[in-house]
Amino acid sequence: VGKSTLMNCLIGQKIAITSSKPQTTRNRIQTVYTSQEGQIVFVDTPGIHKAKNKLGDYMVNIATRSLRDVDVVLWLVEPTNYIGAGEKHIIEQLKGIKTPVILVINKIDTVKKEE
Repeated sequence: VGKSTLMNCLIGQKIAITSSKPQTTRNRIQTVYTSQEGQIVFVDTPGIHKAKNKLGDYMVNIATRSLRDVDVVLWLVEPTNYIGAGEKHIIEQLKGIKTPVILVINKIDTVKKEE
């Protein structure tokens, strides 16, 4: 989806490993952006998904625990014409937290005008 790529871009340096493969991020990564106006702590986590093994369970646990430790959640999605089972699963996870959620649609430049 591009969570780590987005964080690296916002920070202005490569902090997190990026790859075209899903579930590249396996642990929580924190970095701080500092400007004259203040600081923002960015937390990059594995994606929330339906785990199929113990590693997947571990990664989802890290991500869901982090939802309660932050001030705002950026939910990064790719543009599609439907809401799939994976997105519905994440929506259910996000309903259980009080943290504000901002939906970010990534890769919007890949959508054709007629779509």
